[in-house]
Amino acid sequence: MRHTRLHCETTLREDASLRLDRDAAHYLGNVLRMRQGQCVHVFNASDGEFVACIEQLAKKYAELRVGKMLRAPAAPRLEIELCLGLSRGDRMSTAIQKSTELGVSRITPFFSARGEAKLSRERSANRLEHWRRIAIGAVEQSGGFRVPDFSEPLPLERVLQAPAEADCTRLLFDPAGSARLPDSLPGDRLQIVTGPEGGFAEPELKLAARCGYAVVALGPRILRTETAPLAILAILQHRYGDMG
Repeated sequence: MRHTRLHCETTLREDASLRLDRDAAHYLGNVLRMRQGQCVHVFNASDGEFVACIEQLAKKYAELRVGKMLRAPAAPRLEIELCLGLSRGDRMSTAIQKSTELGVSRITPFFSARGEAKLSRERSANRLEHWRRIAIGAVEQSGGFRVPDFSEPLPLERVLQAPAEADCTRLLFDPAGSARLPDSLPGDRLQIVTGPEGGFAEPELKLAARCGYAVVALGPRILRTETAPLAILAILQHRYGDMG
């Protein structure tokens, strides 16, 4: 039987009182039609997952009583940063939702020479909040614990030139790539770069190679912006992570 899962930023412990905000109260009372005495699961990446029963459901808040722990938080086998070229419409939201389901730890959107999506500073802040809400929903649905961290959108050059951690494997995916995936990883960290809609410009590919990225192709097909990260993450999680 599936249970409603709610991500909570606050500390969770058995027999604690938990107050949820207006949005959560609306979701429980108006969307799910839940009532006092019914239970949900609450979780976060620090404390784990607990059963929690509704004690009071008001218009502006909900009060829950946290019960027994159901699962301790599980550390991911891989720490994956997804650097994702900005795209228009719902493509970015779809890529973020599905990538979160597949276990990314961090998402870094980027601008590039051929990318068609542009964001002002104000729109960027709004989109980051929107993407975070999508990621929270994906974690709640998928049974995970961790909501990925988000970086503000950056120029691709800054992403590529940022110092890499010693045990991090850096991969850029492009149809022009000739490198192969390694048989094993030196550590548990991966940084993958994919997108944008118009593909990478030649100077960007050369910069990636100079910065230590292996440029890898995904076979003979050209994948859409929202499809490529899903294929990449599934392959990497199966090969090195927790899907094998």
